[in-house]
Amino acid sequence: MVVEGLSGLVEGVMFGTVGFFIVMILSIVYRYFTNEKLSSFLGILFGLGVFGFAGGLLSILEEPTVGRAISVVTISIFTVWGVNTGDKMAEKMPKKSASAILDGIRGGKTAYTTVKLPNARLIYDMAGKPRVPDALKDELAEREFTLPADLPLEDITNRVKRRLITDWGIGDVELELDQESKVIHFAIAAKERGLSAAIPEGSVAIPIECRVIPSNLAPGDSVKIFLENNEVIEIIEVKGVNEEQRVITIVADQSLLETFRDNKASLVVALPSATPKSPAISVEQKSGEIEEFKLQKIINSLKKVGVTDEAAKQIVRKVQAKLSKMDPPISTRLIKTAVVEELEKENPEAAKKLKNRKPWDLKAF
Repeated sequence: MVVEGLSGLVEGVMFGTVGFFIVMILSIVYRYFTNEKLSSFLGILFGLGVFGFAGGLLSILEEPTVGRAISVVTISIFTVWGVNTGDKMAEKMPKKSASAILDGIRGGKTAYTTVKLPNARLIYDMAGKPRVPDALKDELAEREFTLPADLPLEDITNRVKRRLITDWGIGDVELELDQESKVIHFAIAAKERGLSAAIPEGSVAIPIECRVIPSNLAPGDSVKIFLENNEVIEIIEVKGVNEEQRVITIVADQSLLETFRDNKASLVVALPSATPKSPAISVEQKSGEIEEFKLQKIINSLKKVGVTDEAAKQIVRKVQAKLSKMDPPISTRLIKTAVVEELEKENPEAAKKLKNRKPWDLKAF
C-alpha cells in the first residue's frame, strides 16, 4: 500500500511538473489578452489532459487504485499552482494592444496607395473605337482602387486596367498616372460588337460613296453631306470610314434610304465636335426668325395630347426624315401639318386634339 502510494506520488509529481508549465503558459496568454484570470477548473482539465494522454486516466477508470488517485490529486495541485503563477507573471508584463501584436507578427503595417478615377466629364472616349454608355461613365466616376504602395507605377496602372476590363466588361482602357498615383488621363472604349448593336430601332446603316472626304475622318465625327442630286444632309454622325475606297457609313432613319440610293456624295464636310449628332433642319418662325428644329419640344407637345414617349419619338423621326428632303428654312405651319399627318396614322383622336391647338411656334412647344 505504501509503495503504491509513493509510486503514485512520484508519477503525479512527474506529470504535474509538465502540466504546471503548460498551464502556466496558457494562464499568461489568457490573462494578457483578456485581462482576466484563467479558471482553476480549466487549468486542472488541461493538467489532467497531460496525464490522460499517457494513459493514466484510462487506467484509473479501468482499475481504480490508491496510487492513481494520489497522482490525480498531485497533478491537480500542480496545475492550480501553474494557473496562479502564470496569472501573477502576466500582471507584471507591459501591455500592448492585440492589433499592435498582430502588426508586429506581420512585420508592421503595409502601406497602400489609392487610385481615384476622375469625374464622368473627364472620362474620355478612345478615338476610333466604340463608345461606352454614359451610365457606365457615371458608375465609374470617382471610383477608388486600393493597391499596395510598394508596387511599381506600371504594375499599379496595369492592375487598375485589368479590374476595369474584367469587372465592368470594358473593351479597352487608356490610363496614365503621375508619380503619386493620381490620374492624369483616362479614356475607355466599349467592346467591338459589330455595327448592328449601335443601330437604333427604325434606323439603318447606309454606306455612301464620296468623291471627297476629309483626311483622318473617324467614326463618331459629325459631318455635313452634299449629294450629287443637290440634296444636303445637314448634320449626321459617321459610324464607319474606308478612306481607301472613300466610303463612309452613317446610321439614318429607314425613310432616308431612298434619298441615298444610287446617289454619291460630291462633298463631305467635317463639323465641330460640339455640333449636335442628329440631322438639323432650319425652321422659319412667323416673325421671320430662323431657328433649329426642336425635336424635344415637339415630343413634349405630342405627349400633352396623350401620345406615349416612344410613339412620339417615332413620329418625330418620320417627320424629320420627311422635312429633311425639303429646302430650308421650313415654316412652323408645315411642321405642324407633317406632325398631324403622321399622328393621324397612329392615333386619330390625339391628332384631332393637336390640330385644334393654337398655331405652333417653337417657343410654344
